[in-house]
Order: sequence, then structure tokens, then C-alpha cells
Amino acid sequence: MTNVDLLKERSSPACLEVTIGAGPGIGRAVTSLFASKRYNNVALIGRRADQLSIEKSAIEEAVGPQAKVKIYALDVVDSAALSKALENIEAELGKPGCIFYNAARVLPSELLTHAVEDMEYDFKINVSALYVCAQRVIPRLLQLAKSETEAMPALIVTSSMLPLNPIPQLFALSLVKAAQRNLMQSLSMAYASQGIHVGLINVGGPVSPTDKVWNPTNIAAKAWEWFAQSKEKPTFEVMI
Repeated sequence: MTNVDLLKERSSPACLEVTIGAGPGIGRAVTSLFASKRYNNVALIGRRADQLSIEKSAIEEAVGPQAKVKIYALDVVDSAALSKALENIEAELGKPGCIFYNAARVLPSELLTHAVEDMEYDFKINVSALYVCAQRVIPRLLQLAKSETEAMPALIVTSSMLPLNPIPQLFALSLVKAAQRNLMQSLSMAYASQGIHVGLINVGGPVSPTDKVWNPTNIAAKAWEWFAQSKEKPTFEVMI
């Protein structure tokens, strides 16, 4: 798939990227790069309106005047609010072509002393909310795959090595990331053959602007390279 082919979606009604879990670091880097390469419209979902305003300005500065960016402040564990936001995004910006799910929280969690309620909250962020999102967007992505030959409908999730190599001091995040991976594998098995790119961006270490590999800019570049070839060489995940 050439850069010309990738840019063709800018003239499509589905030139919308939705980032769930917008914020500095990976979220900003991936969203900005994908928008600069392919998407005219960007919807940002996050918990804090003040941070979303910062992200909106950063993406507009990175992408330029061709990007229309709108923000939606909510907690993704509120299923009704998430569903309503996705409905509003579609009404205001069009049907999504790419959903980038980046919502998570990284907190220490000790085995047998970590509160069950906190573990359940993490499950809602990483799995339940992702499932709600998939229920809404997968049918639209299927329609897009069938109606537009140049479309590259995608549901992409930020992940790590925790599903395969859990850390006891982060057992709650390890646990829910394993469940999230299982959900994404099921979605890929069901819908990849129908033209939807369902996959994981696996970051193999702590993200830092000064790290040679695990810096947001490099992660975004590797994610774009993986996504750009997904039409001809689809793979479930990229390891960074």
C-alpha cells in the first residue's frame, strides 16, 4: 500500500480517527502521526477536560490546519457515557475509520493485599470499556470494509508484555491486560478475515522520551509502519 493509497481516505466520509485514552506520551504521538498520514478528523476521549484541551492543541500543532479535533471528557468505565460519546462522535464527525484504544492506568498492586474493587475498576477500563467500544464500532467498520475498497478499518489497542510476562508488583494490570489480549484475539479471529485490522501495539518496556526504543516518537513510527502494511500483510500485533 503506497502513501498515495493511504492518503485517499482523506476524501472519504470515514476519515475519522478516534483515540480513547488520549494523553501525553504514546497517545499523543500515535494520534498525531496517524492523523498527519491519513485522517482529517480526530476525536479524543479522556477523563479530564483540561488535559484533553492540551492534547487537542498539541495534535492541531503537529498535524496542521487540515485536522479537525474534538474532545469528549468522560470516564470510560461509565458504559452509558462511553456509548453516548461514540454516538455523538459519529453524528458530529462521521463514521470512524480507526479506533485507537489507549486507556489504562498503571498503579502498583501487591498480590493478596490489593483491593478487589481496584482490580475490578482496572478490568472495566481495559476490558469492559473496550468491549462496549467494539460493540458499537465493529458493525460500522464491517460496513466500511465492504463499501470502500481503499478503506483500512482498524481497532488498535496499546498493550505490553504483561499478558505473557506478568509482574507480581503489577499483578492487577498484568491480569487485565491478559484478559484484554484474549478479547482482542477473539475479535481478530472473528473479523480480520472480513477486512478489519484488529491488533495490538506491544511496548516491551517503560516508556520514556529519552529511551532509544521505547520513546513515544519511535513507538508511533513503528505502529504506523505496522498499520500501513496491514492491508497486504495483516498481523495481529507489533512488538516494540
